[in-house]
Order: sequence, then structure tokens, then C-alpha cells
Amino acid sequence: MAFTYTTAEVAESLRVARNTLGRMRAADILRPGVHFVAVGESLRRPTLRWDLEAVEDTMSRRSKQIRRPKSDGDRFAAATR
Repeated sequence: MAFTYTTAEVAESLRVARNTLGRMRAADILRPGVHFVAVGESLRRPTLRWDLEAVEDTMSRRSKQIRRPKSDGDRFAAATR
């Protein structure tokens, strides 16, 4: 595990908002020691360092679990068969 990326770098790399990472932390999807570590002395708003590979893996697995509705084009194609 290499906790070398900042929150901004992870958000940019994954093309998500920083708030999305915060919500995933709050929902215990992204866990301390696995996906990120707090560094520095601030307890109120610690600086986080992230393991980008672990976050990518978790997000990839979660996206496969989410069922997406079919687009209108898919419904149209099915109706005309």
C-alpha cells in the first residue's frame, strides 16, 4: 500500500468531486488504513494521503454492483424487434 496521493489528485484521477470521496468515507466505503491514512497533527481536519489503486479497485467493484437502467435507445430497439 502506497499512500502517496492527495485528495485533489485522487479526485482528479478518478474524475469525481472531492465531496464524493468525503461521502464515501462517511458511508464507510473508503476506510482508513485501507484506502487512506491521516497525516499531520490536525485532528479536526487531518491531511489525508490516499492509495489510488485501492480506491480505484473499490470504485470499480461498486460500479459493477450498481444496476443501471436501460437507455431509451435500448428500449426502442427491444420494442421494434
